[in-house]
Amino acid sequence: MRRALLIYNLFSGFRRHRRHQEIDAAVQELRRAGVDAESVASQGPAQAGAQAQEAIAAGYDTVFACGGDGTVHEVLQGMVGQDATLALLPLGTANALAADLNIPRDPALAIRQQLKYRPRTIAAGLIEHCRDSSPKLKRFFTVMAGVGPDALLVYTLSAEAKARWGVAAYVGNAFWEYLRYRHAPFSVSLTDCAGRTEVLESAQIMAVRIHNFGGPLKRFARDADLSRNDLRVIVFRGGVRFSYPAYLLSALFGLQVRIPGVELIDANEIMCRALPGREDRSIYCEADGECLWQLPIRLSIVPNAFKLLMP
Repeated sequence: MRRALLIYNLFSGFRRHRRHQEIDAAVQELRRAGVDAESVASQGPAQAGAQAQEAIAAGYDTVFACGGDGTVHEVLQGMVGQDATLALLPLGTANALAADLNIPRDPALAIRQQLKYRPRTIAAGLIEHCRDSSPKLKRFFTVMAGVGPDALLVYTLSAEAKARWGVAAYVGNAFWEYLRYRHAPFSVSLTDCAGRTEVLESAQIMAVRIHNFGGPLKRFARDADLSRNDLRVIVFRGGVRFSYPAYLLSALFGLQVRIPGVELIDANEIMCRALPGREDRSIYCEADGECLWQLPIRLSIVPNAFKLLMP
């Protein structure tokens, strides 16, 4: 690491009033290590990726995404296919990727830890909007992508609630949404790593890339790992009224129990479409906690997609 740019989100996480002090502490830590470091605020939603590309064109070999998983997601869009390395400064409400990489929340400690890491070229998840009547949209992801109630949760959760209550806002909103949610099944065409394709109905799928979400969710998707070149997919067959809460509870308590209707599958591609005659149902998808589009969507994996500073 010779030259680093820190792209920070002023509105991410709890300690917004201390954001400039946190960024300055990280910059100074890098400079003490002999790294030419500068910082810049994100110019807004969907702009951080372009800022990352501009930084790489200007000669920066490392770009730090400073915020939560949403900020990392935005910066990632400009890092795929580039020779520069993505690094993290966890300043958000939820910092799942940072937890998976064992990066502490303290800015100075986070920099010191990553100065011991090395760039590794890894795969990225890819989610694409496949509606014929509009241009195909795509986003890369690092943590997970989901279709169904988890995306609805992200869609209905306000930024103000996240900033004020943090993870508790997710829990409270999840409880409320599941009390009132009537599951809307959709068609899933899933191609596993051996090339076999299965078509099924589901009301929730999650394509996971990391094994440690931080806090109690360290066994959310058993055997998921950033070093893999596939997606670890949690498939909820049929309804989710009971199976989804049961799966979350088993993950929270680290229980190795089989939940009826829940299966973990290694896959290279997943197509999700509305069932015939149910195209009017609003079924959302999300990636790295960012609500994106309604069906139809395609999930896949892109090997050797970007460089990440890792243990």
